[in-house]
Amino acid sequence: MNRKGKRLGKTALCAVLALSMVLCNSSFMEAKKVSKQESVYVNAGADGSVNQITVADWLKNSGEVTGTVKDFSKLSDITNVKGEETFDKSGNSMKWNTSGKDIYYQGKSEQELPVDVKITYSLDGKKMAAKDMLGKSGKAKIHVSYTNKSKQTKKVNGKEVTIYTPFVMVTGMILSSEHFSNVNVDNGRVINDGTNNIVVGLGMPGLAESLDLSDEFAEKIHSEFTVEADVTDFTIGNTFTYGSPSILEELNMEDAGDLDDLEDKLEELTDAASKLVDGSDTLSENMEKFADKMDELKGKMKEYQKDGVKKLTDGVNKLAKNGPALVKGVKDYTGGADKVANGTISYVTNTGKITQGCKTLYEQVKGLPAQIDTFSTGLNTYTGSVDKLGTKENVTAIKDGAKAVSDGISELNKNIGLLEQSIQASEAMVLQLEQKGADATVIGGLKQQIGAQKQIVAGLKAATGSDGALKKGAASLATGVNTVMDALSQLSSKSSELTKATGILKKNVPALVSAVKKLKDGGTTLSANDKKLISGAKALIKAGKTMRKSTKKMNSGMKALQKGSKKLNKATKQLVSGVNKLDNASGKLSDGASELASGMDEFNDKGVEKLNSTYEDDIKSILDRLDAVTEAGKDYKSFSGIGKGMDGEVKFVIETAAVEKEDE
Repeated sequence: MNRKGKRLGKTALCAVLALSMVLCNSSFMEAKKVSKQESVYVNAGADGSVNQITVADWLKNSGEVTGTVKDFSKLSDITNVKGEETFDKSGNSMKWNTSGKDIYYQGKSEQELPVDVKITYSLDGKKMAAKDMLGKSGKAKIHVSYTNKSKQTKKVNGKEVTIYTPFVMVTGMILSSEHFSNVNVDNGRVINDGTNNIVVGLGMPGLAESLDLSDEFAEKIHSEFTVEADVTDFTIGNTFTYGSPSILEELNMEDAGDLDDLEDKLEELTDAASKLVDGSDTLSENMEKFADKMDELKGKMKEYQKDGVKKLTDGVNKLAKNGPALVKGVKDYTGGADKVANGTISYVTNTGKITQGCKTLYEQVKGLPAQIDTFSTGLNTYTGSVDKLGTKENVTAIKDGAKAVSDGISELNKNIGLLEQSIQASEAMVLQLEQKGADATVIGGLKQQIGAQKQIVAGLKAATGSDGALKKGAASLATGVNTVMDALSQLSSKSSELTKATGILKKNVPALVSAVKKLKDGGTTLSANDKKLISGAKALIKAGKTMRKSTKKMNSGMKALQKGSKKLNKATKQLVSGVNKLDNASGKLSDGASELASGMDEFNDKGVEKLNSTYEDDIKSILDRLDAVTEAGKDYKSFSGIGKGMDGEVKFVIETAAVEKEDE
């Protein structure tokens, strides 16, 4: 083979190896050996500038280790994302308590990425930021370049040479056919499904330098690509870039020590290409199934719009419409409750006066028995004074006093009738509260208190009635007083009759005092729950204020909910429209998968098979550099750090921010 043919073979081999890495990259881990599987997620601006780096690590097979697993990580804000296992960290060294489970954790990183991704934009030949192109039209260019910053020095054929970590970078973007037309990419592929242009670009930064290719052939191993298109009302969604350093590890090129080994590797490459062809056929079949499922989703979305969102919106509108009526009803109800509460406070105030009057009456009569005893004891001593006591004036005064007691009890009985009317008014107020749905606990308490008051008033009424003990006692007292007074007139000549009259007095006065005490005790019982009644009434007034305030807020909330339901209805229409577009796109994507399967057949026939058939034994000159590149790929096991003696594999996913209008 001539020198030019050799160089072309070299370039083709590198391209095939890169594609093999992108589509078939995998790793074999020794059984039970702990390895670190690392995914680096990068959020970037539309130009590729890094905003945030999040790293997810899986300590594979760590659950098989007894005790702790030693690890090394430069990450900050480390959290266990899949379990409760804990760790100790000293500097960047870590010890995980596995508890018989694999460890999954993530953290943040401020490290520099090994490969920079830079995206520049231009419109009609003028460079500008993507945000400045938003909404504009013309001839657009999107240029994506990769810069490999991960390199090391290795000895190849006795010389120190610079070898870059063999990163392969693949960037994908979806350009809507509504905004982009005539889309072309120089180092990639464009698939148009009728709705979107799916663009995939490829780059292998540093590989040409590592293999020391001449400029003529180094240009065929790209580290950038450019997308050109006619754009209308420019907008672009997120782009995604995938990167991995495992370019040659899959083919184990370090074992290709002689030409026979290399030929074996080319046979492996041919087999891998056949698997790619089979995989593309499977993809085509699955895309047809995907298109069928999209038809089902389209039907479900219409059902969701009709039976779900529309009913919800109608219900919210009815709720918002009845809001003012609810506010008025609550206002009327709480107004009535306030009246009941104020009436309760007034009732408690009046019953307090009655109770105090009963206490005063008892204080006035409770000393009578003792006084009668004193009178009886000193009767013999003061017999001489009886004549003066038995004068007509004194007799009349004492009889009038006894009558006043009897008349006072009758007046008390009359006032008890007024108290009954007050209790009836309270019962009416409680009934109104109950009908308006007041708190059941408060209503029950009020009814219990009114029942107790009714019993007390009934007792007082019975005691002060014409047949009551108090009234009878007063009558007995009056009779006794009359008897005593009549006896007093004869006491000076008949002291024995006077003594008899005193006995009658001593017998009747305690009955009178006992009746008055019952009246006083009944009043005390009646007033026992006054504080609770007043507290409940005040709480009722306060609750009414809160209810009125809350109802106004609820009415405002219902109006906001009504606005939200309108937005939901609008968004659902947009979602249904999007699903319809996606359904249409799925069919065309299925066609694109078929086209991809056909293209893979052509790639296998005209690429890999041709490479295998035209390969000669004069490629030994690049084996040593390929070995070095492969070793560099194997050396790059982790981005954030890895434990000593631990195997690892790392991949990068870089997502750029979308540049879109707010309503899109």
